[in-house]
Amino acid sequence: MGKIRSTDEPVGKMAQLMAELYSFMATEMIERLGNETGKAAIRNAVTKFGEARAKIMIEEAHERGLEINAETYALVRDMPSMPWEKDPKNPCDITYCPMHDMWEQLDALELGALYCEIDDVLYKSFNVEYERPLCKTHGDHCCRFIVKS
Repeated sequence: MGKIRSTDEPVGKMAQLMAELYSFMATEMIERLGNETGKAAIRNAVTKFGEARAKIMIEEAHERGLEINAETYALVRDMPSMPWEKDPKNPCDITYCPMHDMWEQLDALELGALYCEIDDVLYKSFNVEYERPLCKTHGDHCCRFIVKS
């Protein structure tokens, strides 16, 4: 189990708990279904979760009369940006992610990498073209998000 304390920052603590629950569920899926089928099931679940989140965010954007684009995604994003930390010298780089922190504690970075694919679903839903050449779940020092449109 991960090391979460009652005094931890609340948003980060909830993100870590979500990551821990995801890790337990993903591990169970792989154990019951096998590696290949389990990972396919995880990816499918993450995609459906991302699509459900995007649907609500797009609904809010329409209610607010906003276009569906990168700027709007930032305005209606459902996940709080704290306690994720950006590099002050390069705001494209996320240097701390509470979910990654939990997956690292659980030795579950490979499973975490599958969850990180949710960003593809969310950005695509907002017609945003982006690259993530670096990702902490792949062992990089940061997650680098380069938004192109």
